[in-house]
Amino acid sequence: MGVDNIIGELFDGRYRLERRIGAGGMADVYLAQDESLHRRVAIKILADRYTRDPGFVERFRREATAAAGLSHPNIVSIYDRGEAEGTYYIAMEYIEGPTLKEEITERAPLPEAEAVGYAVQALQALEFAHRRGVIHRDIKPHNMMLTPDGLLKVTDFGIARATNEVEMTEVGSIVGTAQYLSPEQARGHSVGPQSDIYSMGVVLYEMLTGEVPFTGSSAVEIAMKQVNEAPQPPSTKNRLITHGLEQVVMRALAKDPALRFHSAREMADELERTRRGLAVSQDTAQATAVIGAYEAGEATSVMGAPPPTAPPPPPQAKRSAVPWLLVALLLLASAVVGYVVYQQLQGSDQVKVPDVRGFTTKQAQTQLVQAGFTTAVEHKASKNVTKGQVIDTDPPHGSEVDKGSKVAIIVSKGPKSVTLPNLRGKTASQATQAIVGLGLPVPTQTPITSKLPVGQVVRTDPKAGVIPPDTVVTLFVSTGNVKVPNVAGMTCDGAKQALAASSLQGSCTNTPSDTVPAGQVISQSPTAGSQAPQGSTVSLQVSSGPSQVQVPDVTNTDYHTAQKTLQNDGLHAQRSDCLASDPAIPDGTVVGTDPPAGTMVDPKSDVTVFVADSTSTTPCP
Repeated sequence: MGVDNIIGELFDGRYRLERRIGAGGMADVYLAQDESLHRRVAIKILADRYTRDPGFVERFRREATAAAGLSHPNIVSIYDRGEAEGTYYIAMEYIEGPTLKEEITERAPLPEAEAVGYAVQALQALEFAHRRGVIHRDIKPHNMMLTPDGLLKVTDFGIARATNEVEMTEVGSIVGTAQYLSPEQARGHSVGPQSDIYSMGVVLYEMLTGEVPFTGSSAVEIAMKQVNEAPQPPSTKNRLITHGLEQVVMRALAKDPALRFHSAREMADELERTRRGLAVSQDTAQATAVIGAYEAGEATSVMGAPPPTAPPPPPQAKRSAVPWLLVALLLLASAVVGYVVYQQLQGSDQVKVPDVRGFTTKQAQTQLVQAGFTTAVEHKASKNVTKGQVIDTDPPHGSEVDKGSKVAIIVSKGPKSVTLPNLRGKTASQATQAIVGLGLPVPTQTPITSKLPVGQVVRTDPKAGVIPPDTVVTLFVSTGNVKVPNVAGMTCDGAKQALAASSLQGSCTNTPSDTVPAGQVISQSPTAGSQAPQGSTVSLQVSSGPSQVQVPDVTNTDYHTAQKTLQNDGLHAQRSDCLASDPAIPDGTVVGTDPPAGTMVDPKSDVTVFVADSTSTTPCP
């Protein structure tokens, strides 16, 4: 139908497809906007080559039916299902996060507490499904999504089937992913809750070690190993795994379903015991002991006390090995028959996906096209694979899938970006711990003046936000000092307000000034632009106006003497002759001044000098 050709348009008149976000063996998954309910959803669309195959269509419909009835926090919700554009689709909850497989590929082995936490959530989902009669049948980390807040959700019930549903007509077929198949699935036998528990054991094993218990060059080789070989204890690949957790894993991986946990709830409870540091239950201890005995060929009973000691039997002839050979041949035949039927169901024209890890996108596309596949390109963050190089493919390299299938090339876009938080107000120590906790290098520190208390972070370089994972952050740390503002020309009150805004105080002192108007700041100490401790005081010199002089006493002198005296004090003399009130005062004698002697006047002021003159008609003041 060419869904890729209508990206951006409405699908089924409701869902606007934005981009392809995943691919599987039978369907592709797209991110879409639900125009009716205004929410983002994931649309799973059956691949073109399967739309005319009633078996695949039925399987696809079964997924929707099985999952739609399962409402649980750890199960991806199904919103809608239908038929459009010549194919079938399912609309489901969109999880903005990686798959557990991607997390394992990126970080394995996962810390024990984290692995147990994810396993418990998955088991809670399975317990909920099992109680409603639904067996998943394809449990693997690819079908587990992780939300940004650490919640795990199980998805892809594509081959789930109700426990009371009639068996498929193709008896002996195996369905699922070989690395995670239970032995009974590998044989093509009936499955039950214990089959999902075995697969969960494989997932937990992979989280703790970074590897699955069994690998091989083909699906049938892996399936035979699931049936016949004992897994290596996970502690042989990760010595940090505790003994109790290893016992839980090994019991889940028991070949005999009767020896596994009776329910997903029981396995989750056992994992919770190990998380609290408690020993495993007696049932698990006994089961793992019996499993070990069977693997060594020494078991005599299953679960419970050993049989009582009996007297030695009489000598008898050596037992023939023929029965054991027949059993082995029957097991092998069962696996081969199951695989053959599976191949018939899937189509015989299957091709192994080549290993293109480390290739460029173009090189990988060339290899895959030559192998008979179509390709799509997806990008994913990786701290281990150089940007632009191929991390792996989906389906992964080594898988056998139908020729002509679409294989997604997963290309590294470099390490994951890191979100740097706003660290303003944190102490330098707190900020350093936060930065190192993000996996970033230890930051550098630069002192800076600031209103913040000494030792607190003022800002960072780069600023808060998304940054590359190898960025060295610079912390600008407050010295406790502030920059002294320039308050010259302000009034005393205005200058004090400006200083207070910079966490400083002001102290005003009046000083005469011939150049600065009265009431304005003449100077300050410390000077503007210098640094001063927060809360310290800045001394302000405020103009009281020009400096004044005192009019000298020049009475009883002559005018010329008075004039010179006034000039020496910076004043101007203005002569005024007058008739003295005392006739005995000789003419030419200074009898007074205006302003009078002792008066404070501005420099260069005019001073009137009264001189006695008997001919004057104006009396002296």
